[in-house]
Amino acid sequence: MMKRLLYVQFLVLSSQFSVLSLRASVYLRLRSLARYSVLSIQFLVLITLLLAACQPAAPVSTASTGIPFPTMTPGRTVRGVLATVIALPLDGAGLANPATAVALANQPTPTPNYAACPTPASPALANRPATGREMSADITRFLAEGGTAAALDQGLRAEWDVLGETGLVRGEVDFTGEGVPEVVVSYATPDDGGTLLIFGCLNGLYMPLYQSITGGPAPQLIQLGDMNFDSRPEVLFASYGCSAESAEDCTYRAQLLGWQPNDGRFVSLLNGPINGAQPPTISDVDNDNVLEVIMREDDPGTAATGPLRTGVNIYDWNGINYVLSIVQLDPPQFQIQLVQEADRAFARQEVEQSITLYNLALNSPDLRFWTNDEPTTLKAYIYYRLLLAYAYTEDDNLLSTYQAALAAFPDAATAPVYVALINTFWNGWQVTNNLNSACREVQAIIASRPEAISLLNRYGSRSPIYSAQDLCPF
Repeated sequence: MMKRLLYVQFLVLSSQFSVLSLRASVYLRLRSLARYSVLSIQFLVLITLLLAACQPAAPVSTASTGIPFPTMTPGRTVRGVLATVIALPLDGAGLANPATAVALANQPTPTPNYAACPTPASPALANRPATGREMSADITRFLAEGGTAAALDQGLRAEWDVLGETGLVRGEVDFTGEGVPEVVVSYATPDDGGTLLIFGCLNGLYMPLYQSITGGPAPQLIQLGDMNFDSRPEVLFASYGCSAESAEDCTYRAQLLGWQPNDGRFVSLLNGPINGAQPPTISDVDNDNVLEVIMREDDPGTAATGPLRTGVNIYDWNGINYVLSIVQLDPPQFQIQLVQEADRAFARQEVEQSITLYNLALNSPDLRFWTNDEPTTLKAYIYYRLLLAYAYTEDDNLLSTYQAALAAFPDAATAPVYVALINTFWNGWQVTNNLNSACREVQAIIASRPEAISLLNRYGSRSPIYSAQDLCPF
């Protein structure tokens, strides 16, 4: 029993010694590892410092830093001073991305509000201004302060006396489609003459959307309404004016406007100017719900204009513009008109048609003469042009035409200049059988006798202008 007790105690002591030995071993190992870790860490720190010393120095930011905002706590107020906003240059300098400058320079603009208009009121016009610019400014002010179209019409008519027989103010048609009518004003100013203004509401004020200075009396409004069946109204008006060279050369000039929503402005709907001796009219000629613009020419002409062809020109809508669609001319009243038409056909190299017109002008008993000497001068000229046409086409009538010209004007010395051209061309043609050579000889005669051109260029501002080359173009 005693031996067993001693044996147990020995085992306990052995276990305690083993534990102590294990603790000592672990302590020594940990101490060794700690020394090794400290050395390793010191070595790594040294390497890091050496590498950092080799790197380039980072740029130091000089920009001011705003006070950072902490996370908001309910029921708590945070106060701080924001950093000053520095304006960025629009040329892109100093920006990381140049596209930023483009974005800054192209900020979107607010869409104008055409529906907001001033509250109706009763402003007064100023005393009649002396210039068109001052009149336009005061009319703009009058409308912007709430003046109505009816009150403006009364003021321009009674106080300024600028409407005359053709001027007026209209304010019941919505051209822009925004639901509020625009105001159309037609009047005459002391310095500019006839003026047409169209005002629209822009962000609570009236501003001019269109202006046309036409001169002469106030423009005449022909139509305010939908003409081309596109559910948008148009403006058709005509202005009257005379040539600076002659007070007798006067015409009406028609203009047709339509609102272009994409561009935000009024644009012309005519493919070219429309001029006539009287204002245009409108009518649905072909019953297609589109109104055509009709210019009727009834004026036979004056000394300033020369003889005019009468008839009708009809302008129709082609989906983009109004263009000349139908020309219905009355028969020529004067011989020179038919001769000029034949000359135009000859210039287009429609020689056969020109021959028909020359013969008609030569033989028609119904044509009138514009000047007293035309029975001889135009007759000689027609023979000369027939001679050119028959030579060009190598027609058998060439010889008979030459003989008829000689019989009509037996005395070349007293005959019109065109008889000299006939003889010169015939002789040159017979010798060389070459049109160009014959024309060179004719040009020499024209150079020495300029009346060959002046006799054709005396028919007014609406007639064609001839040159020496036109008289013998080969």
